[in-house]
Amino acid sequence: MKKVLYIASLTILCLGCGSKEEKQISVYNNDFEVMGNWSTRDQLTTEASHSGTFSTFTDSASVFSQTMVASCKQLKNKLLKSITANVWVMSKLQNAKGKLVLSIDKNDKSVVWQGSDVQNTVKVPNKWELVQLKIDLKEPLTEDMVLKLYGLNEGKSKVYWDDFSLTFE
Repeated sequence: MKKVLYIASLTILCLGCGSKEEKQISVYNNDFEVMGNWSTRDQLTTEASHSGTFSTFTDSASVFSQTMVASCKQLKNKLLKSITANVWVMSKLQNAKGKLVLSIDKNDKSVVWQGSDVQNTVKVPNKWELVQLKIDLKEPLTEDMVLKLYGLNEGKSKVYWDDFSLTFE
């Protein structure tokens, strides 16, 4: 797993070092094998995973999954055009209700909040499906902004979330 993180870090570094004329893309991935910037909620499970051993979950008692929290200070390029979020989602029941949420906060208030409905993609029980969300940025990010990425359960059934990723363009 350390090798995968090392290779992913090198890839991100190489992609970010291109010339100004090239399209700069950065990617952040997490499969819950290493916690990194994720919240410390006790919502990791080995009951189901898309990759590795662990995933996070939501249910009627825990409506929010683990949450990635990243300061925009960490981003080299703040003149981004868009952010795309992906997550693999699985429910043991049909018609799981929820959202993949990407929020951009400033001074503890959401300035951008967007969610992608899980039920539009996850329609078959016990099958992992990729849910995607794209935000087109109208203004540059500032260093005092914080990105939050998480799963939101809007139903009663248990929903598993794994392999979250953010792509910055």
